[in-house]
Order: sequence, then C-alpha cells, then structure tokens
Amino acid sequence: MNIAIVGAGYVGLAAAWHLLQKNHDVTVFDGGLGASHVSTGLLHPAPGRKAIPTWNWQEGMESATELLEIAGSDTFLRNGILRFIEGEERLIPEGITVFSKKYLAGLKKACSKATFIQKWVHSLEELATFDRIVLTTGAESLAWANLPLKKTIGQCLICRCNEPLTVSLLGQGHITPTEEPGICLVGSTYEHTEKPDPQKALALIDQVAKFYPPAKEFKILDVLTGVRISPKVGYKPILQKIGSKTWVLTGFGSRGLIYHSLFAKLLASDI
Repeated sequence: MNIAIVGAGYVGLAAAWHLLQKNHDVTVFDGGLGASHVSTGLLHPAPGRKAIPTWNWQEGMESATELLEIAGSDTFLRNGILRFIEGEERLIPEGITVFSKKYLAGLKKACSKATFIQKWVHSLEELATFDRIVLTTGAESLAWANLPLKKTIGQCLICRCNEPLTVSLLGQGHITPTEEPGICLVGSTYEHTEKPDPQKALALIDQVAKFYPPAKEFKILDVLTGVRISPKVGYKPILQKIGSKTWVLTGFGSRGLIYHSLFAKLLASDI
C-alpha cells in the first residue's frame, strides 16, 4: 500500500520504519521542528514527576532500544541514569541518554526507502491519492480530531558546563549530556499556559543545583521550547482510527521515547 505519514518526529519516523518492514510504500511529510527535536533525551522505565514505572515499560524499552541500535551506536549512551531521591544517589541501570538530533537523523537515514517531503499538510484532501494516512503531528493532533488531550509547554536550557558529563542526572529537573562534549541540556518545565514563561526556564538552574551544585556555574547558551501533548487521563498514548483510511497516533507527552517504537509497531500491525 501507498501510505502517507504526516510528521517526522520520533513517532512519525518510527512508524515509517515499521511500515517499511512490511513492504509498504511510505511518504513522510515533514512540516518543521516539533517536540522531538527539543527532547532532552531521557529514556528509562519511570518518566514523569512521580517516578512510577510506566505501563508496559519493559516492552517499550526493548522496542525503543531496537530502533536506537538501527539508527546507530553514536546516537545514545547506554550507561544508566543517576536519580537523586531525598539526597541519595541511585542508578537506573536500564536508563539510556538519547542524542535526539542525531537519533532522528540516524532513523531518517535508516528509512532511506521512504520518500520525504518538506511540507506541512493542512488538509486530508491533499493526501487523497494515498491508500492509508497516518497522523503523528503531536501538539497539532487536535486540529484533526476531537481527542481527550491536553497541551503542556516545556522549556529546557542548552548550557556549557565546566566538567563534561558522561551520564544523565535526574532529580527535581534533570541534566543530560549531548553528543558535543561540554554541552548539556537542563530541563524541563511543565507549563499549562498559552505562552512560555522565561523566568521558569531560568529557574531550572537553581532547581538542578540542589542535587548537582556545579550547575550553578553553567553558562546558558540558549532556551529550547516545545509543546507536549498528552491524554487528559492517564499516560497511555492514543492510537485511533478516525476515518475509513486514516489513523492518528498521538498523546505521548513526556513518554515519547519509551513508547514511540512500540506504538508505531502496533500501528503497522493494525494497518
């Protein structure tokens, strides 16, 4: 079948990969940078503020790790994540730090049999010639269907650190190394407002310095802003057929990395 995918973030590219494995013809429409491009790259069993192991995390981690390895060993660090709880340091051994931009580029390269078009799709009528349509448009999903979703603004900081990090640090906030030595990401805010608050982004430094004091010396280079879209109730993403030939895959919130490949695989099986 000839399948169109709208959106080229984690979920869209994962969907492209899994559909290609079933010998479909895939065209990916990429309308610009979404939340995946500003992800700080934490992949572990208990995302979110409550640090509770998420639904079906073992299968999610396994499926995500398979795609990471396909994208290339230089797209991630598989050396655990240090979590700070009440002043104690604990290792999350399954934790992986993903270099988001490199991962997306590597996954796109792995999907070389797909056709990529740099264009934002405004109407399903533009895709009338395709046999199937998959919408992986993140925060824009509400434009396609009335779904029980909520938006949350997230800001993170690009910082230069005096001591290069080799492992991600997670507490009230988090610090993740990047593929560039001496550059790290500090995140993330959770803002239920129409616009991001610059002061909340700057406050991230004081927040992470509580468990990693050297953060006080970080030099802020830039601020990245994205919009998460998540279910109003619970954390399980939404895979739903919304027309005779159209599926929407959305609602990943802060769990995009752990669920993107698993749900893309479910989508490919459904189609």
